[in-house]
Amino acid sequence: MLLMISTLLVLIYTSACLLKVYRNRKILVNMTGMMVAMIMGMASSTAIGLISGVIFKGDLTLSTIVAMSFSIIVGILVGKPIGLLAMVEGIAAGIMGGMMGAMLGEMLPLNNFNLMLVFIDILFIISAMFIIHFINVELKKNQENLVSYPRSFPWIVISILSAIIIFTCAHLDTKSVDSYNQVDETHEHH
Repeated sequence: MLLMISTLLVLIYTSACLLKVYRNRKILVNMTGMMVAMIMGMASSTAIGLISGVIFKGDLTLSTIVAMSFSIIVGILVGKPIGLLAMVEGIAAGIMGGMMGAMLGEMLPLNNFNLMLVFIDILFIISAMFIIHFINVELKKNQENLVSYPRSFPWIVISILSAIIIFTCAHLDTKSVDSYNQVDETHEHH
């Protein structure tokens, strides 16, 4: 359940950030655009790499290919509206994050990956919040007479709710693994 929720979280937040980048691509021309591409590529591919490493346990090749393919797609999508340099930066950071995430997912014990997955999910949420915040700051700088300026507050509330969902799923998964282990221990006694 935690793997599914984490995957959905990464896909939804990545899509939301991509949409925000596409809507505001005209203001993301300097270092902010490159930074957005790098953070988005690295954070999303590390999370997907970890998830694929846990799902495809024992097959590092497949999990690495899945994570790197996802990172290339995200790098292209986030970097293309900003510029060629941002696209290359997003792809390179994504490939590196995808490889690291897949290796980390492969190394974790199969019954004890929840803590690391929660940690990576929280880091991913924080990274997405930074991206939204940086874009909103650039919008405020570039538009002098804003009637309704962009706010980061709704994103903070959504992020807190996402974190609560992740912690709840992790707790429920850990509880179900513990009860399964107790059942196995009672059946082994003769």
